[in-house]
Amino acid sequence: RFAVRALGAFEQKPGCPADVVGALPAERLERLCVGECYHPSDRRHTIDRIEVVRIRPRVDPVEDVADLIEDPWRVLPCPNDAAGCRVAFDDPGFARDGRDTVYYVRAHQVATPTVNAGNLRCERDEAGRCLSVDPCSVLPGETPPDDDCLVPAEERAWSSPIFVDFAATAAAAGR
Repeated sequence: RFAVRALGAFEQKPGCPADVVGALPAERLERLCVGECYHPSDRRHTIDRIEVVRIRPRVDPVEDVADLIEDPWRVLPCPNDAAGCRVAFDDPGFARDGRDTVYYVRAHQVATPTVNAGNLRCERDEAGRCLSVDPCSVLPGETPPDDDCLVPAEERAWSSPIFVDFAATAAAAGR
């Protein structure tokens, strides 16, 4: 049984904190930061969901690796709560299958406007093919100054791998 807790990133305040504004001349601050710096508030974005990835190593060379990587294996919704997300899951097939397993969990934050999340900002046809691109550039004259290059994106965080050794687990359970 696994318990997962995730917190969203701090919400940003507009502009730059006073210590940054006082440390740099206005023109340099504008050139470097375009008026926005890391300026966290005390509030956090909410986590939308937790995804669990399950990977089982091959025990037979003929096994298809694609069948052993389940991404995602489980999707666990989170409450709309800035205090974070707490979920639990178990794998009833672990004992039945009798094999080592690796799990990762991935937390998805609720989508927020993010600079360059649109990558090349493709204009697509009905089949999804990219017809033309409109990349956001910091080079003078390439992107209009009023284009903030913001596109909604779900920021993500990953856990470290959680390796569960079947033989050790069975021995600890007295099987």
